[in-house]
Amino acid sequence: MKKVSILLFSVLALSACSQSKTDSSSSDKSSETTATSTTVVQSSSSQQMSVAQSSSSQQTSSDTQEDSVSYAVNLDDFTQELTMRDGSKQTIHHLKFESKQKNQPTAIVLNTKDLNNTGNGLYITTTEGDELFYPVSIAEEPTKTITVTNDAGKKRQVKVNTVVKVATPEDSSDPMQIVGDTYFLFYNNQGTISLATRNFAENAVGTALDTTNLVEYLQEGSTTETPTTPAESNESEVDSDTYYDSILAAWQRQHDYIVSIEDDAVKQSVQTSHSAAIFEANRLQMEHPEDAAIINESLHKVLEGK
Repeated sequence: MKKVSILLFSVLALSACSQSKTDSSSSDKSSETTATSTTVVQSSSSQQMSVAQSSSSQQTSSDTQEDSVSYAVNLDDFTQELTMRDGSKQTIHHLKFESKQKNQPTAIVLNTKDLNNTGNGLYITTTEGDELFYPVSIAEEPTKTITVTNDAGKKRQVKVNTVVKVATPEDSSDPMQIVGDTYFLFYNNQGTISLATRNFAENAVGTALDTTNLVEYLQEGSTTETPTTPAESNESEVDSDTYYDSILAAWQRQHDYIVSIEDDAVKQSVQTSHSAAIFEANRLQMEHPEDAAIINESLHKVLEGK
């Protein structure tokens, strides 16, 4: 009986020892599994954070790039299709800008498809009625803030991206001493395009350009015309026909002359028919300043082929 008791105690002891080892082993494996799981979760979180940071960085870079040219002018807005009097279509790539401020050039035409080495041309009509040509380059640059003065004499700050750099003409002339100037294009509150240039009256030519004192030239047609009475309207129609015919004749003469030129190099150096029409309109305005609005309307019709 005593031997049986000893044997039973031994079996129970061995069983308890085995259970202890099993629990210990199970506990070790559970701890190991938990640690492994934690490591995996931490790695996944790190990867997600890395991806999020990368995505955020790319988004910031994209936003910065978009913001850097958000004030740029689309040069396609310079392209217009005109219907001529004979019903034919003509595509032009220029806009006329005007200023009513004292001692400033009265009009500036910017052509984005000009026949010169830069492919862009600036035609400036002075207060004396002279028309001067400069080749220019047009490009987008990082956002810059400039100060412009409008026709009402009010100053305001605008942000710009599109720059117009005045280059040296092929004959190396620089009658206005503006070679090297940088002007700016931007959209105004009316949804049309404005051109900011040197203030020729206050910022003397030949000196460094002052971007805090620029003149705003409005795209032709941006200003509101004063309505006329019925009596004035009848008289205006007669004057309008006369002015229209004179401007159209100037346009046609120059057009025919250009067509007759066979040498492309010579064609590039002569005045365009568009410029000839503008020059004639300026001459008429100097002779009849009281009819400036009618003359300008006639010029607009000629350039649009109406």
